[in-house]
Amino acid sequence: MSAFLRELLSNSGHFLIFNVLSEISLFGWRSYLTSQSHYLITIALCAQAWYLSRPKANRFWGNFIGPTIYTLTDLPLDGLEFFQEPNHLILWIFCLAIATLQGLRCHWTPGLKNWIVPLESFTRSGMLISLYVILKIKAEHLPLSGAQILDIFSTAHHQFFLESTIAIGLLVGLQTLQVSQQQEILQETAVALRNLAQWGLGTHVVSTAIADPDALGFQRRDRAIVFLDVRGFTHWCEQTAPDRVAQVLNTYYNGVEPAAAEFDPLRITLTADEVMAIYPTVEQAVNAAQKMRDAAIAVLSSHGLGAGCAIHYGSAIEGLFGSEDVRTYTAIGDVVNTAKRIESATPAGEITISDAVYRQLGDRAIVEPCEAIAAKGKSEPIAVWRLLEWRQSPDRPDSC
Repeated sequence: MSAFLRELLSNSGHFLIFNVLSEISLFGWRSYLTSQSHYLITIALCAQAWYLSRPKANRFWGNFIGPTIYTLTDLPLDGLEFFQEPNHLILWIFCLAIATLQGLRCHWTPGLKNWIVPLESFTRSGMLISLYVILKIKAEHLPLSGAQILDIFSTAHHQFFLESTIAIGLLVGLQTLQVSQQQEILQETAVALRNLAQWGLGTHVVSTAIADPDALGFQRRDRAIVFLDVRGFTHWCEQTAPDRVAQVLNTYYNGVEPAAAEFDPLRITLTADEVMAIYPTVEQAVNAAQKMRDAAIAVLSSHGLGAGCAIHYGSAIEGLFGSEDVRTYTAIGDVVNTAKRIESATPAGEITISDAVYRQLGDRAIVEPCEAIAAKGKSEPIAVWRLLEWRQSPDRPDSC
């Protein structure tokens, strides 16, 4: 609705507004409200505004919608007298002018926008002047001719009206151009800030912060945690030039991050050669882990490197952590620590899942048992399984 009103008040409705004022000034409210043609033109120009308010509307052809609908509906009522009405000629003349200017500005020569925007406003002031001339001619029953129009503007007060209307039109056009340029800068800045926020916090966090900021507070949730880490990376870095390390690491990120993002994670964190991803469900995590593992192999194998991957599922506290100046969205808890411990014990090229993940997958997973992991800080060894294959159930969704 806001886009429709903006289009109606800034473009499509200008002739309607000026014509309403001139007709009421000449014939009064009663005559205006009882004329069927006035309702037809209102409907026609509203239809035009509706179309032009759409994001991908063609600004050239769209400006002909109102006059075309009005002509086709009113012509059968008025007959050939329709074309003898000066207001109708003004509608079509300025429709063509505005359509051409907007076609140039939006489609054909957008580089000339700085010139076209003020010219559009100047053209609209010409519409107002034209309707004023027709109003005076009708009110005083004067003949419509070029000489008569020149005679009207020979008086001082009419000259003032003409010159001030043109000046105001140009000033409004320049102001519109300035506002348009500022809006473009704000839009570009907003896109850049959103991209930076998504790079730092993730798409889920940014979207949630916009829609419902309170949802980013600390909450306890069951989450699937995926860790992927390059094996032997530190030793390899010692023997490799830093610029080469940076290049390979960035290629690794560019392969693994899209694989993780494909399954709608809540958060992806890149820390040195480690990738951590948080998912709402085990199914999403398993799908992502397989894609991440394959992407890592494709990048690292030519360098004699590999990456181990692990998945654990359990209760975590997630939300925005940090100070007033620096914050990050993540999940903490035993589920995260355990997932990291399992990943540290996973050989390159393999995916290890915890018993909690295995229970979620059930007989859909093909696994082989692994030796329990005696992790530091754990009172009991961690039961784990090597994931060989899994079959996703068609009646279970990938995400919550």
